[in-house]
Amino acid sequence: MTHPITSPAAPVTASLRDLFRVRGYRALCLSSVIWHTTRWGGLFTTTYLLTATGASPMLIQEVGALLVLPLLVGGFLGGLVSDRFDRKRLVVATQLLLVPVQVAMLAVVALGVVEVWMCVPFMLCLGLGGLVNMTAQRPFIYELVGSRHASRAMTIESTVQAGSIVFGALAGGALIERIGVAAAYAAMAGLLVVATLLLLTVPSTRDVQQRARGVSLAGQLRVSARLVHRSRRLVATLLVTVAMNLFLFSYVPLVPAVAADLAAGALFAGALAAAEGVGQLVGGVVLARTGVRRHGLVFAGGGLLGLVGLLVFAVVPVPGVAFAALFAAGVGHAGFSATQAMLAIESAAPSERGAALGVLSTAIGAMPLGMVLVGVLASATGARTALAVSAVLGVASVGAVLLRMPELRQRTAPDGMTGRDTA
Repeated sequence: MTHPITSPAAPVTASLRDLFRVRGYRALCLSSVIWHTTRWGGLFTTTYLLTATGASPMLIQEVGALLVLPLLVGGFLGGLVSDRFDRKRLVVATQLLLVPVQVAMLAVVALGVVEVWMCVPFMLCLGLGGLVNMTAQRPFIYELVGSRHASRAMTIESTVQAGSIVFGALAGGALIERIGVAAAYAAMAGLLVVATLLLLTVPSTRDVQQRARGVSLAGQLRVSARLVHRSRRLVATLLVTVAMNLFLFSYVPLVPAVAADLAAGALFAGALAAAEGVGQLVGGVVLARTGVRRHGLVFAGGGLLGLVGLLVFAVVPVPGVAFAALFAAGVGHAGFSATQAMLAIESAAPSERGAALGVLSTAIGAMPLGMVLVGVLASATGARTALAVSAVLGVASVGAVLLRMPELRQRTAPDGMTGRDTA
């Protein structure tokens, strides 16, 4: 099977204004903001709830890891499903499923009967939402806007996720401090309904998945497995993704514990949790306006900046410095996130986009292991020491990939396969 090869490093010719003129894109973008807010707000609210009940750092990390566990367990299969069914319908169905889940969590908290075990199915359901976002919603965005706008659209998708992290953490912290935990869960349930209604107004894309439907599942598995073997650039992307999810992103559930160590209240804990999102939002806006040409270099360089920011956050016990360090980590995260999905999509034909993002999702699924490892270390040495060790290991790992796999630093990806879009 052969596909026309395009250069992923071609100049970005479409403007940001042109992108927002694409029919349905504005509603899809706003829906994404709200959709991500319900997931990341759910993580912050649930980990804060566990911290308030005196749960150990290990338990908090384990519950937080459940948000990403579906990516590890179901990433590859989720990508294959995405290539065989209507992507928009998959996203809508998932969001409709999550509405009663949010309402159930609201009910048990409001009635005062919530128990730790109840957080487990709740976080797993939120994790299912993350899996569908990566394997179905992102290729749906690509197909809606076309290859001419794809790089900016993926940058904006990662940026709106950062905005949702900011809003979810700040709004969650404020609602908890002024009204209570139940109010935070109520807000997320309402927002999820709004996100689904907005998504229903977005037109469906042309059927780029027809080719996948004509292939047996076993055949599609074989074709998808070859994605990894034919592109060293994709392999480098996966290795950096694993390193980042093992050593950087596992810090999130420990933010309330670090805030408590700084003698901070719920509102400042929310501000700390939002700091990286603020940095990612700022960095993402800059990248969306200027465009990204060297995807691999921005991807790995952003990862290194994020890890250095985490190291400073861990070793300097000053509230202002802690916030600034996580802000800088967020700027790095912006570069990493803005290019991650594009690097995977560039390696795939149109009928394989879901599969490529499924493989990437499996790599992202390394986060639960990282959370567990950091949780074990935090229980033994304290949260700050555990985060510092994690950051140092992350810098070493990403640096090694950059040095040993120069394909990630190249301007073009000659071994990548990208089917041409005319949308």
